[in-house]
Amino acid sequence: MRFAVLFFMLATLSACSLPRVIVLNDPLDADQHNDLGVAYERRGEPELAEREYRRAARLDDDWATPWFNLGNLYAGKEKWSEATAFYSKALKRDPLSAEAMNNLAWVMLQQGRTDEALSWAQRAASLSADSPAVLDTLAEVHMARQETVWAQSIVARGLALNPDEGVRARLAAKQRLVVERARSLVMQPEASD
Repeated sequence: MRFAVLFFMLATLSACSLPRVIVLNDPLDADQHNDLGVAYERRGEPELAEREYRRAARLDDDWATPWFNLGNLYAGKEKWSEATAFYSKALKRDPLSAEAMNNLAWVMLQQGRTDEALSWAQRAASLSADSPAVLDTLAEVHMARQETVWAQSIVARGLALNPDEGVRARLAAKQRLVVERARSLVMQPEASD
């Protein structure tokens, strides 16, 4: 009898100490992970957003959107080189994404890479000429390159498209700045020989 009780106790204790293997299957697809990342980002939880964007990218390696969102996340942190890498990955998956080109132009401009920024901004504008946000970036690049006439023309095109209030305010501010720069160029005295 003692043997049976001892055996029962040992069997019970050993059953409790055996590890249990649980295989979890992620029920979310890439789109759902990406949407969850967007929700986390809006709630101000960038670490969780990044985790979900990376999961989405891992589940669908051909999909550009999670890479684009990672670029936006890193651009928001002003981590320009990382943002550049993510936008480049997005463009490898969707070479005609004007949004990715535009944002890549912006982060390159932030890094002082104005020639590359101009190239990407022009590509974005060629694909999305009616986007005030794209024209805003293109005008910003021209301003950084001291190309006032080009910037003025692009700002006028952007304002003519009746953009939303945020873009309108940025374009109007650029317009004032471009006019001031043009005036200062006209008012500069000529260098005498």
